[in-house]
Amino acid sequence: MTKQSFLQILQYNIRKSLRIQESFLINREVREFDIVAIQKQDRNNNDLQSFSSAHNFFHLVKNSSSQSRTCIYVNKCLKLDQWIVETAESNICSIRILTRNTDDKTQTLRLLNVYNSCSLFTTFTERSLIISRLNKLLKNDCKQLIVEDFNLHHSHWRERRCFTHHTMTDTLLNVITNARLKLLLKSDIITYEAHNQFTTIDLVFSSEKIQFMTCKCKIQIDLHQRLNHLSIITELCLQTISVQLLT
Repeated sequence: MTKQSFLQILQYNIRKSLRIQESFLINREVREFDIVAIQKQDRNNNDLQSFSSAHNFFHLVKNSSSQSRTCIYVNKCLKLDQWIVETAESNICSIRILTRNTDDKTQTLRLLNVYNSCSLFTTFTERSLIISRLNKLLKNDCKQLIVEDFNLHHSHWRERRCFTHHTMTDTLLNVITNARLKLLLKSDIITYEAHNQFTTIDLVFSSEKIQFMTCKCKIQIDLHQRLNHLSIITELCLQTISVQLLT
């Protein structure tokens, strides 16, 4: 067993593409991440663990429903007694990870992966319910990180050329503020490109203490899979215990 100095989290919206998800997960660089948070997975994909050799490297956290749109892959290098599943719902998955900070003090990190559809078949009420559910899951007395795609536009994270302001975003911002979270990914970083339009809809929020433990939170261009969304890497100065996998 060895100690790792950083906790690396990768998030990606795969736009319901089984082919993209497979090639993404078996990528050698992706397999180096501790956590991979997938959003907008295919509703018809009931056995994500069967993807090629992905199950050899990751534990899968997901809702058993065929309607599940989020999942979390936890690298098998992380010891099993270092993390637990908190929530596995269709649009929200969360885990709790036991880590140590630079002073060797035990730290518990909550990681939530959230997706909120903007499909024509998704009603305003359905989208609002996801934000309401997130509000109930969040706590304001612990270290937590949210990686998400709410499909919402707001000048708070897209100051330049933000021509759309969703009223639902105000509700989300109230939830985020009440949980004492702040935007971790810098505003105006493009996370979505389509039809010569550039915007920011894939976001990362964290509690204030996590902000000071963040080594990087940025777009990971070299892992781009020819999709409109760009993957985001978040690296925290938190120590974990890893085990060597047999290959």
